Amino acid sequence: MLLEIRIKNFVIIEDLVISFGRGLNILTGETGAGKSILIDALSGVLGEKMTTDMIRTGFEKATLEAVFDIAGSAQVRQVLDESGIDCEDDTLILRRELYSSGKGRSFANAVQVPASKLKEFSEYLIDIHGQNEHQNIVKVSRHRELLDSFGGLDGDVARVRDIHERLQNLKDRLNSFEIDEREKARRIEYNSFAIREIEAAGLKTGEDEELKSESLLLANSEKLFREINNSSRLMSGEGGILQKLKGADQSLSKVSEYDPEIAGILDAIKQAQYSLEDASIYLRDYESNMDFSPERINQVEERLSLISTLKKKYGDTIQDILNYADRARKELEAINSGDEEKERLTAEYRKSVKEAKDVALGLSEKRKETAKRLETRVMKELADLGMAGTQFRVSIQREVNPEGEIEADNKRYVLYPHGLDRIEFLLSANAGEDLRQLRKVASGGEMSRIMLAIKNVIMSADIVDSLVFDEVDAGIGGKVAEIVGRKLKSLAGNRQVLVVTHLPQIAAMSDSHYSVQKGKAGERITTLVKQLSPKEKVREVARMLAGETITDISLKHAEEMVRNAEKITAAGR
Repeated sequence: MLLEIRIKNFVIIEDLVISFGRGLNILTGETGAGKSILIDALSGVLGEKMTTDMIRTGFEKATLEAVFDIAGSAQVRQVLDESGIDCEDDTLILRRELYSSGKGRSFANAVQVPASKLKEFSEYLIDIHGQNEHQNIVKVSRHRELLDSFGGLDGDVARVRDIHERLQNLKDRLNSFEIDEREKARRIEYNSFAIREIEAAGLKTGEDEELKSESLLLANSEKLFREINNSSRLMSGEGGILQKLKGADQSLSKVSEYDPEIAGILDAIKQAQYSLEDASIYLRDYESNMDFSPERINQVEERLSLISTLKKKYGDTIQDILNYADRARKELEAINSGDEEKERLTAEYRKSVKEAKDVALGLSEKRKETAKRLETRVMKELADLGMAGTQFRVSIQREVNPEGEIEADNKRYVLYPHGLDRIEFLLSANAGEDLRQLRKVASGGEMSRIMLAIKNVIMSADIVDSLVFDEVDAGIGGKVAEIVGRKLKSLAGNRQVLVVTHLPQIAAMSDSHYSVQKGKAGERITTLVKQLSPKEKVREVARMLAGETITDISLKHAEEMVRNAEKITAAGR
């Protein structure tokens, strides 16, 4: 859930902090006050493209921060763990900095990350629907996940994934047999040579870095010996620092009893003397143990040359080289296992293909049934939202390929980890038009209502806890506006919903209401946001009804709308 957004020097905003809660959060204000800028800022901190003209004029940097409560979000925690980012108190802070030079930096809990990582986090945190969309739901890859979750098919998908992984492992092992005898002899010879060469090298992980450090010391041995010898002499030689400190110690010891301050200075000199004596001993030991023989230099350089040669052949790192040897051993084992092993694997593969066919085809049938239910419910939601002519369909296709694992209907289909089906939501915004992809169909306002309809149907299956709707009210009014408000209120029943609206019917439904206004920072215009009290909310709804001149009639109308919204909320509970 989005807890807070902090914006500094972004477009016309100088310095702004807004806190949000659960339920329905409404943002209202006059056109041009900066509501869309707030959505742009939120999109920016979630990894969307930013340009230097978004930096407030006269400043070198814009800073955006969003604070999220990720309690219960296993997906976000997994991405954090994989990225090595700590999050001990269920709080995730994303920060984006944009500089006038065009450069930028991104952070997650103070750890610098690429902007693409912010987008990865955001897929599980928040959906933004409107003019500048950050929409998970228009991503085709999400359509299958949403359909499967809506139909409770995750268990079936997991079974297909396990079988698919088993099939791939069996295919890889069988492929090692599919070579002729000449190729088999060549592979045996090459793998055997590689194993012998790598084993003979006796490599250890991290050895190359240690050798490079030693090589650097050896290359500078003469200078190192000279400077350490000089430093040791200056410290402990005739007339050196230690001898002079001992003289000072002896002199001050004779008079320290006369003045406590001299005693303090004497202690400091003794401490310095002890430290320098330790350093002197270390330098003498270092000097006596120095061994920069030409033989050792040759040994180190030859070893580094050998490692470099092996890296060119077998991998970029020592671990890669060792892994190559492991793979070569396994391939030799597979090649030498003979026809008996091949027959056993072939039989196991055929058995697994049959199991995969049964499970994958069964999953496809369940998806078709689920798709019909989803289509019916979404179409009903769209009709309620004033889009009765809109057609919503779930396309379920399979990829035909002669090399496909699954045979059905006299065709061969490709099996993927999620099954046979490619699933996509299609839409026709007007009667008589062809079904098309979601992102190609509707305007910003229509898209927001389409998203609202789909979200209302599948919200129990959706992992995203926060939703933002911008322009959801475009082109509607009257009864439809009230229905949209109720849908948003229902959607906010168990999650966080943020809505930018111009309609009083929707604004009256808010759990938290924010007024976005233009104000002044010194002599310059800036955007200000204020969370309204219940009384202020009524006046804002009245302003939306009547304009800037609020009358007693508009106030009474606004009070009635807010009371009705509260009754709807109470009835829903």
